[in-house]
Amino acid sequence: MALPSGRCDKRIRKQAVVELVRPDVLEPREAAVVQNVSARGVRVATEQTWRPGDNVLLSSPESGFRTQARVVYCQRLENNRFAIGLELSTPPGEWAKAL
Repeated sequence: MALPSGRCDKRIRKQAVVELVRPDVLEPREAAVVQNVSARGVRVATEQTWRPGDNVLLSSPESGFRTQARVVYCQRLENNRFAIGLELSTPPGEWAKAL
């Protein structure tokens, strides 16, 4: 029997470049890569470390999608990169399908 992962939504593998901005510091913007999308959030590969609870503005320059998000987790990856889980305030909906 598989152990529960704590996730309740199905993940869809996606790759797209997005921009992350800390709301209290409008510059610099960070380009990041979406790894997967769910009904309520995204997993993004980034070069900066983020703390759970941090607020972030996420935007997709290609599609024009913008939303506020909250960092749920930050996991260290190889090559001084990080994966962050973002809970979006606006469901990704059509934006996720267009990726």
